[in-house]
Amino acid sequence: MEITPLGFESLGARSQATLVETKDVRVLIDPAVSLAPRRFGLPPHQLEVDALTEIAKRITEVAKDVDVIVVTHYHYDHHDPGWVVPKEIYRDKIVIIKDPANMINPSQKFRRAPRFLKAIQGLPKRIEIGDGRSFAFGSTKVMISNAVPHGNDERLGYVIQVAVKDKDGSVLFTSDIEGAPKEEHVKFTEEVEPNALIVDGPLSYLLGRALSEEDLDRGIKNLERMMKKGLQWAVIDHHVLRDPNYESVLKPVIEYARSVGVKVLKASDLLGVEPKLLEMHRRELFEKDYRPAKVPRGLAQLLNAGES
Repeated sequence: MEITPLGFESLGARSQATLVETKDVRVLIDPAVSLAPRRFGLPPHQLEVDALTEIAKRITEVAKDVDVIVVTHYHYDHHDPGWVVPKEIYRDKIVIIKDPANMINPSQKFRRAPRFLKAIQGLPKRIEIGDGRSFAFGSTKVMISNAVPHGNDERLGYVIQVAVKDKDGSVLFTSDIEGAPKEEHVKFTEEVEPNALIVDGPLSYLLGRALSEEDLDRGIKNLERMMKKGLQWAVIDHHVLRDPNYESVLKPVIEYARSVGVKVLKASDLLGVEPKLLEMHRRELFEKDYRPAKVPRGLAQLLNAGES
């Protein structure tokens, strides 16, 4: 099994796009990328736009040869109706999606999911509702969790988690659980007992607003629970790497993981490249080079649509 991060915060933009390849099937999870419309009172810097463009090209190129595309929910850093990543990537693919009608919040149910499904209409080989189901491709299984809350607040909706398992091992992709503050977030990991884990980490950059100290503490303890029983490495990347203080936030998880022989990585570490932690440094980027970013039309649509 080969696991390749395509877009994550450590690669320069908001994304969790991931390719999982086995001898039987190539699975692309959440092929989308976005930017924060405003951060520190500032729009995206040109370096962020450049990183987004690079990630979008990478996703588009990789998607040509995949068999299955999974969309875990309808936030714009996880799905794209064709604004930044071309909708043609869905042509002739098996597309497994988060149920667009059940266990879903109003903005995704009535706007985002219908827009996406209309955009890709007629392109996929077939579309499957993923929630709570399992799909076999030769000796490879793609297992989908029941819908779990997007973090601690159901108002942000629900996501599906994805596990890919073959004869060599397994990887679990949690999607946006925001550091696992709820018991439901940990359940699928404990069922699958993966060898590799890709998790988004807590929403600590919004501590005191969208995240309480209590929820953060619970999420950290639950992340520690995930770091055992056959796990070899975990990529913790996405929400938490928007926080300039992410190292201190993750310190207890990293120390616990080390004590049980689990490596904690960023997506950039898995690829062996230098991290591009651009959003968290947006203020500094503008202090060094204050120039308006050249925003392509598709990205402008995405940014105008609001937070991912």
